[in-house]
Amino acid sequence: MKVFVTDGNQRPSLAVVRSLGRRGASVLVGEEQPESLAASSKYCAGRVTYPSPYRDPDAFGRFLLDFLAREQVDVVMPVTDVTTHAMCANQEAVRQHTALAIPSLEAFDFVSNKAALLEAAARCGVPVPRTHAVDGQGGVRSVIDRVRYPVVVKPTRSKILTGNGWLSATVHYADSENELRQLYRDTPYLALYPSLIQERIVGPGIGVFVLFDRGQLLTDFGHRRLREKPPAGGVSVLRESAPVDARLRDYAIRLLGSIGWHGVAMMEYKQDDRTGDFFLMEVNGRFWGSLQLAVDAGLDFPHLLCELALGRPVAAPAYRLGVKSRWLLGDVDHLFLRLFRSSRALSLPPSAPSRSRTLAEFLKFSGPDLHYEIVSRDDPRPFVFELCQTVRSLPASVARRIGWRVGRWRRAQTEGHAVSPVPEHVVNMTDQPPLTLEESSKVVGS
Repeated sequence: MKVFVTDGNQRPSLAVVRSLGRRGASVLVGEEQPESLAASSKYCAGRVTYPSPYRDPDAFGRFLLDFLAREQVDVVMPVTDVTTHAMCANQEAVRQHTALAIPSLEAFDFVSNKAALLEAAARCGVPVPRTHAVDGQGGVRSVIDRVRYPVVVKPTRSKILTGNGWLSATVHYADSENELRQLYRDTPYLALYPSLIQERIVGPGIGVFVLFDRGQLLTDFGHRRLREKPPAGGVSVLRESAPVDARLRDYAIRLLGSIGWHGVAMMEYKQDDRTGDFFLMEVNGRFWGSLQLAVDAGLDFPHLLCELALGRPVAAPAYRLGVKSRWLLGDVDHLFLRLFRSSRALSLPPSAPSRSRTLAEFLKFSGPDLHYEIVSRDDPRPFVFELCQTVRSLPASVARRIGWRVGRWRRAQTEGHAVSPVPEHVVNMTDQPPLTLEESSKVVGS
């Protein structure tokens, strides 16, 4: 069987390549450049270089159809929001050349729009945080008097399609009206595009991974986030397999079953520390960052998705509980943030562990059923590749941040106000250079 996997620099792409390669599949890995994380795996049978789906979606779409027609690929697996969107939009043409299991464009667009998703979830009886939907900076004025703090601020879409390609966006925090207004002044995509202002739910992140066959739930998997970067909430760097709460399974069926979902998805929740209630945060309609955890625990989603795409019966086994998966370099980032930035700068709740406890937990390099996401004795090259890429990127990252701060200082002088009129944590959360299109393609959450 020949499988084409996109987005080779993504960690879940590596999980897919290892999973299917170990089962004997011939796996081709695509990226914008020949070298990538997943392509460095010994289980990669071939490398494919394609036009950037972020900067030139049309060229990527044309290349994809031509490549699939030439190579006689049995199954294609997109990994990011951007490549999944491209294949959903051209699904009929893609299916003429290969098999795939992805939702309709309408369903994918629905779950990608957080505002529409949360409205529908509330109608289905799925708990959601108290949310205000606003359209750019002007929309904030109409809701500002009704906002209760602290809040989480996020664009309605994690990836925003613009005239120059795709723009990556992130999550922000605010503890007061002044901080909220400052966020919308200083963050261009919040000022220009629709966004959400949500009450902040403090508690652990809970993920439910699902596989659907045209609206029918085939299997699910539960995971609990133990550490994330940024530490207040973001990409998980240490996580653990857990049972799926019956309520969350019911929510998945209500929400995704009703739109005839086809393929994989991840439903992300926060569990309130005070009440124990679950609140839906978002749904990712593609493979998730912590995919390797499910594979290590015995539920091989890449294999199951292949079987679904090929029209074969899907037999999902039970998975092991208490299995942990650690993304080592991501965990190093988490540690540095905790050691060198204040809790307020990181918007951490009072319940966050101390720095000494954070260091002690980081130093636990072994334990019962602890697996490493990238590090592998059987397949060592991807970790070497990741480590080299991280070291090479440091000078450029530092220079870019210095340039961003200098530019912000100059803008502040031109506008006639101080550079940092808001507390440290707002400056640190918002005074960061936006991800370039190339960098945004390297980030998959969860």
